[in-house]
Amino acid sequence: MAHVRGFGQSSTPPSVEFYGAKNITNDLAALLDELDIDKAVFIGHDWGGRHVWRMCLYHPERVIAVCGVCTPYDPPRKTYLSLEEVVSKVPQFKYQQFLADTATSEKVLDASPRRLLTAMLRKPSEMGPRSKQLSLRKTLLAVDSNVDHPVFTQRSVLLSEAELQYYIDQYSRSKFASTCQTYATGEIDFENELNLPRIINHQALFIGAAKDAVLKPEMARGMSKYVPNLEMRTIQDAGHWVLWEQKEEVNVILSEWLAKISGRGTSGFTPVAKL
Repeated sequence: MAHVRGFGQSSTPPSVEFYGAKNITNDLAALLDELDIDKAVFIGHDWGGRHVWRMCLYHPERVIAVCGVCTPYDPPRKTYLSLEEVVSKVPQFKYQQFLADTATSEKVLDASPRRLLTAMLRKPSEMGPRSKQLSLRKTLLAVDSNVDHPVFTQRSVLLSEAELQYYIDQYSRSKFASTCQTYATGEIDFENELNLPRIINHQALFIGAAKDAVLKPEMARGMSKYVPNLEMRTIQDAGHWVLWEQKEEVNVILSEWLAKISGRGTSGFTPVAKL
């Protein structure tokens, strides 16, 4: 698993220009060079999903096949849409306006990585009674506050205390400014993508999560117009953290798909996914 810039223990450059998809995919290509790998199957979730789709545009010769989990392929736009315009079309993305304002968001989120990650890393069924659930934007804004809600104190069953502490330690080290920069790259990406193709001809897989309230599976409708060799699967009983919530089902889907694209019938090699 690659830790792209701004995440994990990778570098955290200060300027938003460093976090555009062109730079991220260049990093991934450089990683292949460092590992002496000609090409690879790229699989990504959330922002990782966007990056692997972009890998097919910037470095198509380095990609065997591609899979986006929760994140559908959004082809390069012909006209620029500001984040405000995007939110008007996709209201559940409103939280991104807060995150893209890194001067504000970093202060709020850095105030309590434990409070933030305890609230964020959980199943839909662990969000509390519907009448008392916080929106994603309100959850983020409440990190640096005295808002009393169980999501901020009760750890999800999805991960152990040691696993939660690992993420807390990582973000306590790298801080959130670099992570939030990714939400502010819209204009940079638009300009860099003006001359890129819109069609991805690689073998491709999209795995949606039926209960993902932000990256809703229906957002992937129409993907086959731009990704002709696309296979689509939806996991019903899972939210955004489908890789944790239903890892065995994801493993089966990935293993079957990898077997197809590897030419199992002729090579005798059967790849197996293991999350």
